[in-house]
Amino acid sequence: MLAVLPQAHDTSDHAPTPRWRDFTVDKSEVVTWPLIARGAAAISERILSDVGLHVPRWLALFDRLVDIAPDRNAAIDLLKRAEPQIKSETDRSRLWEGLRKVLHHHRQFPDADWSLPPDELDRLETVYDRLAPSDPFERVAWLFEQSVSLPNPSHEGWQAEERQLDETRRQTARTIFSAYGVDGILKLARLVSTAGYIGRALFEAGLGKADLDKVLEACVRSDNPHERDVAHGLIISVFRERKESWAAALIAKARKEKWGDTALLTILRALPQERWTWDQAAQAGEAIEQAYWRRAPILWIGDDSDNLAFSVRKLIEVGRARHAVHLAARDREHRLQSDLLVSVLTEALGQPFEGDSDANETTMFQHHVVEILNQLDEKQDVSMDALARLEWAYLPLLQYSRRQPKALVKALSEQPSLFIDMLRAVFKPSEDSGVVEPEPTDPERAGAVAQQAYRLLDLWSRIPGTRDDGTIDPNALKAWIEQARSLAKAVGRSEIADSRIGAMLSASPNGADGVWPAEAVREVIDHFGSKPMIDGFWIGKRNRRGVTSRRPGDGGNLERDEAAKYRKYAAAIVYEHPGTAKALDTLADSYEQDARRQDEDAERLDWGQ
Repeated sequence: MLAVLPQAHDTSDHAPTPRWRDFTVDKSEVVTWPLIARGAAAISERILSDVGLHVPRWLALFDRLVDIAPDRNAAIDLLKRAEPQIKSETDRSRLWEGLRKVLHHHRQFPDADWSLPPDELDRLETVYDRLAPSDPFERVAWLFEQSVSLPNPSHEGWQAEERQLDETRRQTARTIFSAYGVDGILKLARLVSTAGYIGRALFEAGLGKADLDKVLEACVRSDNPHERDVAHGLIISVFRERKESWAAALIAKARKEKWGDTALLTILRALPQERWTWDQAAQAGEAIEQAYWRRAPILWIGDDSDNLAFSVRKLIEVGRARHAVHLAARDREHRLQSDLLVSVLTEALGQPFEGDSDANETTMFQHHVVEILNQLDEKQDVSMDALARLEWAYLPLLQYSRRQPKALVKALSEQPSLFIDMLRAVFKPSEDSGVVEPEPTDPERAGAVAQQAYRLLDLWSRIPGTRDDGTIDPNALKAWIEQARSLAKAVGRSEIADSRIGAMLSASPNGADGVWPAEAVREVIDHFGSKPMIDGFWIGKRNRRGVTSRRPGDGGNLERDEAAKYRKYAAAIVYEHPGTAKALDTLADSYEQDARRQDEDAERLDWGQ
């Protein structure tokens, strides 16, 4: 095998002559450190020759600057020569930000093996300073973003760096205000996506009350959301020190001087999520209160039961029941009233997820629905019918959750008419029944109901007549099946009804004698002697087996064990329940057939080896 090795960049008019190296398996070339070093140097030289004034390449190079060989100063020199030629303000800003991250990363861990030495970082900082915008506001706006990389960070831990950042923000905010006044703060805010940090910095910088009031009024009354964010951060900071009396006076002033609804909502949304604030919103009028709750952040609402109950009701009122579900599920002490929990789940059904929702929100919604249903399970004042209705509505969420639709399955096992309703939703009448039904007037809704019904039938594992101790009342089971079969015949669905009944019976526990299925199930299978019921029974048992795992060469050993088990059960009951024994033998036959297929697959694997 031959490979072409790259040459050093050739600036002559003639292409370089390739050098070929033999990488045959017969003679391995010894890879030495000098050889690796020459390769790294050649690659570095090629990279530096190609980077030019291309900003994305420089940004990529910053991430691997430490790997440039043999001398990183060549890269820094190249950057210093390139900087004056890069004219685009956008490109210069991107390079400036990229270098700031490099300086922060390496100076944060000066003793690390991978960290660039101080002299190289100092040379990079010279270029960094030259790239800084000439505009004084653009030069400092990055300090007030959510994530900040200081070019000269403390290396004494993240807490020390946070204190350093806070102090830098305070000094910068005070400087901007001193030099440019309120207009300067507004201009800075428009450049920042998280301008609340500006408001916090102004308060912590120790501005006088008169100056703070000027900034606050200008920002809170602004039409620009970034400027209102400054007010948000300022109100949060001032409230911590001056409490409700200050906030009440500010609200009163805003209402008296007619600052407008937007200003009033800005003030209210910056105050703590607690009853006092909510009362202020209510006193401001219904329109303000409704607008407040339509955007109230639920994460900051406390877990006090009165606050939770009040907030859940308000969120339901403004059409945010899905958010209220997340809030109600936080009731760890289970103090919320049952009617409120039922109401929030019911109202949430009619509300789609918001456009910006992600998969995590959907998953958490499912989790919280299950949590609330678990709470309702423990309450004594919730009817089984109410639980069953909720389980039906949330069946797609419950299908694969740890909480199965217990009330709904119980209702199905107690009401043969409900079983028939599910069959009618999924299956058409048989052709030979003579029953004709009109097509649904709303096919889309009928399809949705059919999917729900099919899910429920698949989840059905509670045998009619099951007592609290898990045993089965044979008379109750027989009566349920007789009624269900009679109803099924009347609607032309006898065969599918027997098949689904058989599948349900396959959920039987072992009998008192240790043989599967339980005695009551054996009796009804033999009593009715329905082939669709028997087929549904053994196929249902196969489907309940679940996933298996085996080593590649094991073949059908697992299936032979299953077949032997059911042969043994069949032999134990063949004289008293021959119909059930035949079903067990058929089940064993199916496992033996699978065992042969698994053996053949294992044998083919051996051939491949």
